Amino acid sequence: MVSSRVGVIAAFGAVGFAIGFMAFLASPSVAQWLIEVLPTLTLDPGIVFATITGAAGALISTVTVTVWAKRS
Repeated sequence: MVSSRVGVIAAFGAVGFAIGFMAFLASPSVAQWLIEVLPTLTLDPGIVFATITGAAGALISTVTVTVWAKRS
């Protein structure tokens, strides 16, 4: 039982790392797209990065937990 919990926690950690990694790589192109779509938008790139990372993390975490809960 303990080993399965460790495995689940490790999986969530790996998913969290992957989300942050991909969001970091995607943030410059997403920020550029937002600037093109909304030319009057002037945001600090750090805020855009934090928003993208937070949204991606929340979405993936919610989906992961929901799928996991439905399996049990």
